[in-house]
Amino acid sequence: VDETSVALLTGSEDLKVGSALFASNCLSCHGANAEGKIGPNITDQYWKHGGDIKSLFKTVKIGVTGTGMKSWKNDLSAMQMAQVTSYILSLQGTNPTNPKAPEGPLYTPLSDSTTVAVANVLPDSTATAKK
Repeated sequence: VDETSVALLTGSEDLKVGSALFASNCLSCHGANAEGKIGPNITDQYWKHGGDIKSLFKTVKIGVTGTGMKSWKNDLSAMQMAQVTSYILSLQGTNPTNPKAPEGPLYTPLSDSTTVAVANVLPDSTATAKK
């Protein structure tokens, strides 16, 4: 398992392990309810480095230079990274109390588990369809 092959885990045991890993490694920066503290709120759909399982796995694995997000590849196995990232994605839309403001572009899942960044674009009301 790596960032190119990881798949979202949905089994209760994997999510339970992911929850425990989050509690022991992530909550000091992301908050007990993932609402964001030093690190971003990870319950909303705004992601600085991608909001799909592969992007999130990569962020956990290699970290983010210049931030407090360290690389976890020497601390967690690939399976553990898959479990914690799957757990994190299970928190989408949980709306915790006092969430940190959104950071990064909005990510909208597409079919085939592909995602796309949507950069706060409003529809152009002056555009007309050509026939």
